[in-house]
Amino acid sequence: MFAPEQIERILIIRLAPLGETVLTTPVIRALRHHFREAYIAYMVAPTREDLVSANPHLNEVLTYQVSVPKLIYQIARRRFQMAIVLQPTFRLVLHTCLARIPFRIGFETNAGGQKLLSLSVPNNTAQHEAQRYLDVVRALGIEVTDDEPEVFVDSTGTAWVNNFFESQKLKDSRPIIGLNPGAATAYRRWEASNFAVLGDQLHERYGAHIVITTGPREGELAAQVAKQMSYSPAIVSQATPMELAALLQRCNLYISNDTGPMHLSTAVKTPTVALFGASNLGQWAPPWDKHAVVARTTCPFMKTLSSKEWDAHTDRARENLEAITPDMVMTTVEKLQW
Repeated sequence: MFAPEQIERILIIRLAPLGETVLTTPVIRALRHHFREAYIAYMVAPTREDLVSANPHLNEVLTYQVSVPKLIYQIARRRFQMAIVLQPTFRLVLHTCLARIPFRIGFETNAGGQKLLSLSVPNNTAQHEAQRYLDVVRALGIEVTDDEPEVFVDSTGTAWVNNFFESQKLKDSRPIIGLNPGAATAYRRWEASNFAVLGDQLHERYGAHIVITTGPREGELAAQVAKQMSYSPAIVSQATPMELAALLQRCNLYISNDTGPMHLSTAVKTPTVALFGASNLGQWAPPWDKHAVVARTTCPFMKTLSSKEWDAHTDRARENLEAITPDMVMTTVEKLQW
């Protein structure tokens, strides 16, 4: 029989992209507040370690091993008593079973998964993603009082952003506004020309430094935005997740497409304006204070379609983003307290 007071070693597993990993962080905090003396480890996908490496609620961060024998050994040797699998994937549940973790909790996956789980939780996607993960914690009888994500910056990230500000001559009293024109799929990207117009308007209105952030493979996109601007922005396209977190933490405002860095910005408590054209707003839009969403809310698909289902409706996604103008975003910025 499961006895929470006897749990001393806990493993959390979620192999996810940047944004989804960020949205699991309320689970870490809730577990730490309940299991105050427990040893808590988090297994993440490779390259995602930075997102939780400085989290004070964790004792260890593990990286997923491709080799199953090595993975099972990595888990088993730590003698975890409870595994929390934040992914509806039977394979991961099986791995925790093979590693002989006695109490396993996760989402209902299939018949086999439910048999291997000590406690199974409905995979309810009709709510915000952060709440979906927290359902697993609530199933343990743990009261959740804070659902806002959090990412912590370490000294390496702080040193990097200090050097970046020095090299770009950004160390003055002017506000810093970040723009993120990238996204994993092209149909989730607001036009580069719109970001360029917006960047110039923000510079003129607030006298702000403009910093364009993109992923390692989106450098050309940042250059497209910068080329169309009258003001010369700084560009960051090769930052690690920790470096990006440090940069976003120092921004006064961040304006981004619906993508991982948008979630990261909210997690470092930077006021964020999120531009949505092809996502379920209830599941992915930031609901917390200090943030705002600009979207064509009259589109019914934005209340019903999953992320994968949008692949069949790319024209509608582009129509939704085309309906957003730089003036609309500026109006939102002016109303936002930042």
